[in-house]
Amino acid sequence: MENRFSRYEDEFQQWVQGGYPGVKTETLEYIRHLSDPEDDAMPRRGTLWPHQWDSFLRVVYAYEIRREELARPGGVLLNVVTGGGKTAIIAGLMAWLRIAHGVQKFVLLCPNLIVRDRLEEDFRKGKVFADRGLIPAGGIVRKDDFELTTLGSGRPGGWANLLGASVILGNIHQFYLSNASGQSNLSGLMNGPDFALFNDEAHNSPAPEWESALEKMGPKTVLRVDTTATPDRADGKTPDSSMVYEYLIQDALSDRLIKTPVVYQPNIETVELTYTDAGSGETRGVEEIDWAEVDRLGLSATQWVTDDKPMQQQMAIALARLREQERRAKSRYQPILFVVAVCKLDAQKAAKTLSKHFRIKTLLVTEDSTETERRQATELGRARGGSNPYKAVVSVLMLREGWDAAEVGVILLLRKFSSRVYGQQVIGRGLRRVRVGNVSEDESQICAVVDHPKLKHQWLWDIFGSKVRTAVGLDDEYDEDEDLPAPPPRQMLVNPGNVIEVPDPSEDDDGEFELDISFEPAEPLRNWREKLEGLTYPVETVTITDQSISSVQRTELAPGGWTVRERAPVYGAGVGVEVGTEELAGGVKDGLLEMAERLLDHAGHTRQYQGPVYSILLEHVRTKFLDGASTGLAERPRLEAALRMLPLVEERIKGVPGLIEGMVKYGDK
Repeated sequence: MENRFSRYEDEFQQWVQGGYPGVKTETLEYIRHLSDPEDDAMPRRGTLWPHQWDSFLRVVYAYEIRREELARPGGVLLNVVTGGGKTAIIAGLMAWLRIAHGVQKFVLLCPNLIVRDRLEEDFRKGKVFADRGLIPAGGIVRKDDFELTTLGSGRPGGWANLLGASVILGNIHQFYLSNASGQSNLSGLMNGPDFALFNDEAHNSPAPEWESALEKMGPKTVLRVDTTATPDRADGKTPDSSMVYEYLIQDALSDRLIKTPVVYQPNIETVELTYTDAGSGETRGVEEIDWAEVDRLGLSATQWVTDDKPMQQQMAIALARLREQERRAKSRYQPILFVVAVCKLDAQKAAKTLSKHFRIKTLLVTEDSTETERRQATELGRARGGSNPYKAVVSVLMLREGWDAAEVGVILLLRKFSSRVYGQQVIGRGLRRVRVGNVSEDESQICAVVDHPKLKHQWLWDIFGSKVRTAVGLDDEYDEDEDLPAPPPRQMLVNPGNVIEVPDPSEDDDGEFELDISFEPAEPLRNWREKLEGLTYPVETVTITDQSISSVQRTELAPGGWTVRERAPVYGAGVGVEVGTEELAGGVKDGLLEMAERLLDHAGHTRQYQGPVYSILLEHVRTKFLDGASTGLAERPRLEAALRMLPLVEERIKGVPGLIEGMVKYGDK
């Protein structure tokens, strides 16, 4: 996403050095309140951090000096890394708008309950304003003027509560016109005074209903401020606001504001495979092959982290890292292992394996979890005073944006990421530094990420800029104080005048601007049912029942970082943790529902056809793998085979051009 502020960088720096000319008197007084008495270009200690101060000033400049160019019509966007303290920035802007511009109402929008709960904790009773000294003493504005009204979870909304509210916090869905409650909330908001709008986790906003709600609020919005750590969405869209500030992962690593990510991957020599009859469940044979030759078998990527033995081995590596983190914590806090699964069934299996096989107290959080369980997830690391605290949490992308448990010290990936957005968001859950009273700001902190080479996540690690350190022996121990390199230098814009302005694609280009459209939809197949029925599958499934790990490779993700090999952890032989037949059946249905969505996306269709395509896929799987039985009545071996075959089913369907298009266009015709 383009940083539209770049063209004004020189002018902005001169504005700061010149004492902020052109701003309102009240704005200048508030800037002086926040600034260092010895240097008004820097923040006073205890208020905003330097990058928060920089982002605050850029919003002030955009609104009071360059409003038409930067703040209209879609507002401004702040791209600040996870752990960068976006909440304090929002609070500082609220105080400024109240003091300098008389804004009495503020609306905080967020995409989910996890984000809402985090914001509610920060703003309840003016906590963030008091903690950061954002309200000048003796002035007419007090922290009590920012009384919080939170919508949802049994809390009242509508006109009566919104007309007189100061700070309104709610999920964007509570202002959607597609439901009666949203209509009432939006009506109550639009019939009150003008307000400042803060759109947290703004990368979600290109969703059609979200865009529509923001557009409806536009006429009453004094200033809209979007905040996010990942402005580029998986669908290629970006928020319609003007990016005026970027504080990225490399900047935060340079400032030691976040933990240093360190990735661990097993180095595997040989793999043992077991072949099982897809119908009877009878084992047919065992084969041991060299690691270099496993690709010829076409195993799915997730098998390397979800089959029983590989999962247990990955968990052993992760738990070794957790023990290291506990030694570093020195009982000051409880480090947490965060396990990320691809589906609910894998998450249930992972949670059972951790709790029953490894005896680790584990919290499972899925879409079925209660609000109490989700709240527990945000308080995991703080429960160190108990005799038996949670040490692990397993999630299916529920704990992504907005979940900020700083005690997460280890992340175990039991899924493959294809999206830059989701990948960065998940790793971001472990980047926030632990900030308790007896942890020094200068203390080195790391986040250990346990990955697998077959998940092919190098593109994600390249975002962090990893480098290799050589001549390190297997027995060399890791020391975060000695082994972590000096922080990388900050990347600064030296000559803003040389920035090339990107043309607005909406402007007339006289036919010289060409769009590269590589997607061409296939011709829908009228005989799609015949083609689908003609797909064939192996009569055996393949399970990874053992693998020999020679060592674990550790890579520090930062410029000047290193790669080193260390010994693989040793643990006792484990047995598979069996999930129930009902859970297996649910896993097959969940997998098909997600497959329908991916296949439609691949074919260029929207989710509105997901239901009919899901029904077709379910019938296909029942015929091919379940002997015609429903998932609820099918035999367990057949359900296990169907679950293992789902990646191959998706691959075969994708391999027939026009098959999904035919399902959509012709259906049962």
